[in-house]
Order: sequence, then structure tokens, then C-alpha cells
Amino acid sequence: MIPQTTTFLHRSEFTLGILAGGSGRRAGRRDKGLLVTGGRTLIEKMLIEGSNEFAETIACCRENHWFYSMFADRIFSDSRSDEGPLWGITNLLGATETEFLAVLPCDQKTLPHEWLDRLTEAMGADDMGVFASDGGRHTPCGVLRRDAGVVLEEALKQGHRSLRVLFDDLGFKVVEIPSIGDDVDTISKLQSD
Repeated sequence: MIPQTTTFLHRSEFTLGILAGGSGRRAGRRDKGLLVTGGRTLIEKMLIEGSNEFAETIACCRENHWFYSMFADRIFSDSRSDEGPLWGITNLLGATETEFLAVLPCDQKTLPHEWLDRLTEAMGADDMGVFASDGGRHTPCGVLRRDAGVVLEEALKQGHRSLRVLFDDLGFKVVEIPSIGDDVDTISKLQSD
């Protein structure tokens, strides 16, 4: 049997989910989506580059709901602090009304134009999801089927918080996409560019 892939999906078949629930610990406890580079906030810059034509944009944020509401159709509160990206992705999947969820972190500094196409082309008909890697560094940039939420909820119940469980234990695919790992972990990284 020839493996079937999920290709040529239009962005209107996806919900775009923004992860903005992190504590910003390495960025002086600042909300990284609100940091400014090139005269724009990181969230504004990323959404201008990557959010065209999605069915809906939703955000899971820890605070500053008023700010994120300018860029998303719906906002969800990340009510559990320090639970990691797995919790935020699970929340986004629970709110997704389309079959597919595309996930981006709020601190994405640059976004390769073909990021969504590369991820969906790699996803087979039986895959729960695909995440991007940049030089071996895993990122929260990914595409998931809505029904993957059940698997993620079970991983959370078992105490997992990190994205690593998706790749190491749950078999989510990883696709190498150069420069997609260009996010802002610290204020000094933002200022050095």
C-alpha cells in the first residue's frame, strides 16, 4: 500500500493556535508576545507573516488577554501556570472547531513562508501530528489533528509537560525546517539582532 499524505490543504481548513501562556522566566518574566522588534510586537510580526486565510485564530494566554484579543478571534486563559507547552497545546486542541490545528508560539521571531506546507506534506493519513525542528532543536510549531487532544490529555494525566513526550513517546513526526527555531528565549537574544 502506498502511504497517503495530507497534502494541499488550504489554510481555511486549519485553526491557528497561538501559545502565549509561558511564564517568560528567561525573559525577566515578561510576556514575550508583547516584546518589540523592528517596531512591532513579536505576536503582531508573526501574525502578519503567518496568519492569512486561517478559518480562525485562537490564543491560549497567561495574561494580557486584552492585547491578544486584537489578534485572535477567541482567547483562552492558561489557568495553570508553569505546566509547559503540552498544556497550552491541549487547551488549543480542545477549542479547535476545524479538523486541523496549526500551532505557533507567541515569541516566534521569524517564520519561514512555507512552514505550514512543509508540515502538512509530511503528515500521513494516520499521523496525529507533525512538529518542526530546526537543526535538531524541537519547536512548538506544529500541525495536529483535533482528535490528538485525547492522547495529549492522557500524557498530561501521566505528569508530562514537555514537548519531548510527543516525539519520544507518542510518535509525532518531526520535520526539519531551517530558521523556524528563531524564537526569543531571552531579552538579550531580542536585542542582539
